[in-house]
Amino acid sequence: MAESIPTWLKRASALAGLLLLLSSLPFAFGFFCVTFILVIEGDQNAISAGLITFMLMAVTLGAGGVVFWHSIQSLQKKKSKILRLPPVWVIAGIFGLLVAAGLFISNSNLVSGLLFPPILLAAATLPPLLAVSWFTRHCAKGLTWRQASAAFAGGATLGVLAALVLEIVFPAIVLILVFNLAEVATKSVEELFKALAGENIAAALTSPGFIYVLIQVAIIAPVAEELAKPLATLAVIRRLSRQDAFLVGAMAGAGFAAVENVLYAGFGFHFWAGILVVRALGGAVHPLGSGLVALGWHDILLGKPRAGRNWLACFGIAAGMHALWNGGSLLVITLAGAQFFGELPPEIDVLGLSAAGTTLALLIILGLVALWLGSSVVGNMEMAEGRDRRQFTADFTLSDRSIAIWALTCLVAIVPAGIAGLQLLMR
Repeated sequence: MAESIPTWLKRASALAGLLLLLSSLPFAFGFFCVTFILVIEGDQNAISAGLITFMLMAVTLGAGGVVFWHSIQSLQKKKSKILRLPPVWVIAGIFGLLVAAGLFISNSNLVSGLLFPPILLAAATLPPLLAVSWFTRHCAKGLTWRQASAAFAGGATLGVLAALVLEIVFPAIVLILVFNLAEVATKSVEELFKALAGENIAAALTSPGFIYVLIQVAIIAPVAEELAKPLATLAVIRRLSRQDAFLVGAMAGAGFAAVENVLYAGFGFHFWAGILVVRALGGAVHPLGSGLVALGWHDILLGKPRAGRNWLACFGIAAGMHALWNGGSLLVITLAGAQFFGELPPEIDVLGLSAAGTTLALLIILGLVALWLGSSVVGNMEMAEGRDRRQFTADFTLSDRSIAIWALTCLVAIVPAGIAGLQLLMR
């Protein structure tokens, strides 16, 4: 049985939510006033300004409002309803519609500085939530909206902030102050970019810059992010059941993934739809990893036997899948990078497959494995509570219909993204 949350923790959460709410005021002014003026004047920077201010407003106002509201409700001892996410096919369909709507608004420049940012944020949020919906479609019965939304907000704020410190700030400080290697690392990365732009693949793969980027992307980033994502849940997961601890961690990972999706799409704005669709294929990677690490922390905080070994196993699976995703993508991109940093990316073969096909195959496989593993973890904990094995097997096995629905939804979103990309290239 889950334990009650202490009053001091509820009050601290309410205070943190209130501070986030207050910090959202300048960002709200920037979006509703500054961005509005830029849109009226037809400024080309309206979308960029809208994206930045709306994202900051959404994180502070949205996360702060959720945490403050639910903390107050909890202090008043008002019960929260059991989490019931929409079915997977509904979330997938809405995702496809949002991508199509975003393409129409951004290409037509129809008040895009004000309309496009919320569409992008909503589309970026749906793939990780789809994964959690898949995890919980038949098995979850104890997780509440209060727990899930607070975890989502924590992953989108504390998890992102901690990851930035561990992944970027701390390594930079080490390079500058300890090893005095910042200039060397910068020059190495510049040489990597020059090799790619000059179509010299061999030099790119053997350059110190590639090794540095590979270490950053495939080692430092997975370790830092898997440590950071479930941090906001540590204060409460020991009071939850094992199943709810995993799902709360998964919701924190979903919040983290939503912010990361927006950042990736924002930095690659001209191809934002393609970026979102590709990342949607692996939408379960972040929720799965965060849920596994939270499950490991749950056992440690309760002092269970072999908890340390179990935490290492959970963390190893989470970081390993994350590293495979990041490292494999980087390798394929580099192999395809004869002109990746030039005017047009080339289409070359990797083991008989195009670079795009190789990347897509990697992401689809990892995405399906993450969906299967997440559902298996929830199902195994249900079975441990006495459910019939036959029912459990039917619950977590990926059906042909489920895979077909997901593939069709990705196709529906990819087609308009491809058309928009061709329009950009033909200009």
